[in-house]
Amino acid sequence: MKRLYFSILLIVLGTCLLFGHVADSNTTTQKNTHPSTKRVAVLYFDDNSRFDSSTGCGCIPNFIGRIFGTKKKWDLEAGFATILNRKLAVTTVYQPISRDELLDAMAQMSLSRHDLKKLNKEQRAKLAELLNADVIVIGEIQKFNQSRMRANASRSLTESGREASSAPITASYMTGFAALAYRYRAHVQLNVKFYEASGSEITTAPISVTRYHSLAGTQVSGLQASVTEAGTDLRFGMTSEKKGTNVRPIVKPTELNKIKFATPKYDKTLFGHVTNEALIKVVLALRDSYGPNFITPWEEPSESDDQEKVVDEEVMKRPIKITYVDSEDPDMIYINAGSARGLAIDQKFDVYTDAQPIRDVDTGDILDYVKKKIATVAVVEIRNDRLSIVKIVEKTIDLKRGDVLKSTHTDVITQEKNKGDDNSENQ
Repeated sequence: MKRLYFSILLIVLGTCLLFGHVADSNTTTQKNTHPSTKRVAVLYFDDNSRFDSSTGCGCIPNFIGRIFGTKKKWDLEAGFATILNRKLAVTTVYQPISRDELLDAMAQMSLSRHDLKKLNKEQRAKLAELLNADVIVIGEIQKFNQSRMRANASRSLTESGREASSAPITASYMTGFAALAYRYRAHVQLNVKFYEASGSEITTAPISVTRYHSLAGTQVSGLQASVTEAGTDLRFGMTSEKKGTNVRPIVKPTELNKIKFATPKYDKTLFGHVTNEALIKVVLALRDSYGPNFITPWEEPSESDDQEKVVDEEVMKRPIKITYVDSEDPDMIYINAGSARGLAIDQKFDVYTDAQPIRDVDTGDILDYVKKKIATVAVVEIRNDRLSIVKIVEKTIDLKRGDVLKSTHTDVITQEKNKGDDNSENQ
């Protein structure tokens, strides 16, 4: 009997050790594996900011803007969704669902843009199913404005530098002295809701970002000096203003009026700074409330994390494909390859899409597709180890998500030549 109890005890201990080892292995595997991609559908941003200005800068009061302006200069609802999709694509973990996919799913459900704002839980679940979406994002723009405050002081100085009194001036000449100060304030406030594929709400994330840009200047006769947060400018007499090397945010209404929303030029404005910062916070809120846990491109890795970045061999073997085409700028195309694949700026690829299907002779089942070349693209920016942006060099039809990229013949010849040169040197 004692032997029986002892045998049972050994079996139990062995089983515990076995399962413990398996659990540890799974934990290690999950820790070292890159988080799986999550498909995210940004449905809309509802604009309740009352932003309406004939200048497009929000500097004119609303009622005056409605009198002199016929329509809004910037479409915030479409623009915020576009910029958020760009931020999601940069993470390589969140795959933004394109506008075309969303429109197709809406057509299947007979939904208009207005209907999106009245979806119930069941409709959200159905839409997520059609889109194959893991998460649905709905946003509200509560505040979006820019204001400017100005203060100035001026006085007259005599030749000796003393302050002039109300008595007649007898000095041989006078010079004007003026001190000016401007302070620009841009503010964005959002309310963003995240929903699961089941249609249930995950959380609501309030987002608020405010940024300032200060300008102070002093003018003495023909000499004018201005000091900003980014540097100092000097102007003498009527000479034109020299641009400094530091980049300053665009704040002037006349310049803002010429800029299109959600463009690279918009990113250089003070408005653009707060918009991008707010939408980065949206991505972080999605990561923290839904997952998976990963370090975004806007965060520094933890100092305690001493593990080297391991490139997944399976990822390296996957074909390079288009992962996202920007709806506002079709020439801005994201691909699922970066520095880890050895990509270089100006490197060219041919783009192929599925054309004629290859069917089984007996069953008629589709076995594969004949690949058709539709474009040539070149790398313009390498965002990280798994993401780059390419531009179109030439094309026959529009590119879409899933199209495959292959190195051009020129690149292959160059690579073979380099290998040959290396072998010659070694010999």
